[in-house]
Amino acid sequence: MKIPYADIVNYIPEKPSIDDISEKLFQLGHEHEVEKSIFDIEFTPNRGDCLSLIGLLRDLALFYDIKKDFPLFSDRLEKLNLNFKDNTKNKCSFISFLKIDIDDDVQEYRDCLKLYYEQNDNVKNNFFTDISNYISYETGQPTHCYDAKAVGNSISLDLVNGKQNFTTLLGENIELYGENLVFKKNNEIINLAGVMGGKSTSCSKNTRSVLVECASFNPEAIIGKTIKYNLRSDAAHKFERGVDPCCHDFVLRRFLKLVQDHANLKSAEIFLYESTSYKPIKIKYDVKKIFKIIGIKSSRKIFLDSLTKLGFKVDEKFIYVPSHRNDIKNLNDIAEEVA
Repeated sequence: MKIPYADIVNYIPEKPSIDDISEKLFQLGHEHEVEKSIFDIEFTPNRGDCLSLIGLLRDLALFYDIKKDFPLFSDRLEKLNLNFKDNTKNKCSFISFLKIDIDDDVQEYRDCLKLYYEQNDNVKNNFFTDISNYISYETGQPTHCYDAKAVGNSISLDLVNGKQNFTTLLGENIELYGENLVFKKNNEIINLAGVMGGKSTSCSKNTRSVLVECASFNPEAIIGKTIKYNLRSDAAHKFERGVDPCCHDFVLRRFLKLVQDHANLKSAEIFLYESTSYKPIKIKYDVKKIFKIIGIKSSRKIFLDSLTKLGFKVDEKFIYVPSHRNDIKNLNDIAEEVA
């Protein structure tokens, strides 16, 4: 993943040098190269939580005070009347749909959105898709934008088997085969879930009413699809590694704020669905055992300080794992973090 030094240092008040940040990234285990003030970082497959600006800043919080300056849409969201059916039951634990309507005029991009499309040769598509791409870069959570008028009021998540025709938003005709997780409008496949949307419901430069999908898919339902169908998908790369199931409110309010900053927002409505209740992972608190695993002795204060800065919560009995860290399962994982 490529992240400009300017984006990182913008959120660190002490303004460390690029070399200092590079040293800290290596200490965190994030192998990388630096070219033209851009960090090109290779994250290990278990650290999908780092595949974003915010994700990287969370790790760097171990060394620096991080400014959490990500303005959000703060108004109340009306309930969206959407006919959504999950016909898979266990392939998507949480999903949110946000319907946004704006006036015709869209202002020139500024601030973070402007910088994103000036750096790294990021390609503009259309207003809503551009915000979606930036949100994925900033938060690590992919979203997909449908033209709301093309989708209508009904959408379903299905598991299909056998040969199916699908035209991607890039206009490429693909024959799906085997088992695939898809979104449908009536009986038409409009999205290869977690990978790429379809042409018939894609946004254009004229789209002023959009349905934004924000989901937490089972990684096993996404893994291998890009290779199978020869598709390039940043979203699939993130979904395969697992995304934060509890980030939807933040992500969609951040999305709305960027819309609000560049257009006149006429309305915003939200639909929420969960197939299961989120249960945070908690691990029995045993600092002596952790230091034994590491093979060193240290103070409880250093132990607690390290975990707290990395987003963990600790009480007398348990260590509570933050929702974005799906790679932490036991004390061995905790020991690795402290080390």
